[in-house]
Amino acid sequence: MAEKKGLFSKIFSKKDAKPDVKDELKEAKKEAEAAKQAIKDMMDKRTEESIEKAEELREAKEKIEELQKDTKEDLKEKFEKERQKRLENRKEMLQEAKEKLEAQAASKLLAQHTVQSGETLSHIALKYYNHATPPYWKVLLEANKEALQGSELNVRSGMVIDVPELPDELKD
Repeated sequence: MAEKKGLFSKIFSKKDAKPDVKDELKEAKKEAEAAKQAIKDMMDKRTEESIEKAEELREAKEKIEELQKDTKEDLKEKFEKERQKRLENRKEMLQEAKEKLEAQAASKLLAQHTVQSGETLSHIALKYYNHATPPYWKVLLEANKEALQGSELNVRSGMVIDVPELPDELKD
């Protein structure tokens, strides 16, 4: 007589277990192969990307080197032009200074006046030129431009002011 098998005995019977395990094993092998292929594809893709990036980097490096070479040549040329420009500016400044010194030497000084308290350039112009109007005191301002810092308001007592001869157009 046949024994009745329980639910658990049917599930775990040896006959039934073999085909399920084989199927699961086949399925696991397929999944493992698929995973291997996916990993290989990812590695191939990353390798290709790395090669592409390396090529891009090499090209960028070549461009940088080319630009640096051009830049060095441009800088040398620019530096030389700037140097020439500075030399020309210095020559012009020296010429101007020479002309200014010659002009000062050519204009004779009448006197050197020590400014008294309350005196202005007009007072000094009146004393030496017999005129206190702007053309006369401006001659004093121009002759003492550095000491007065370009303004008649900077006259202070105790300053020594050069009093040059009048230009021909202002002489009586």
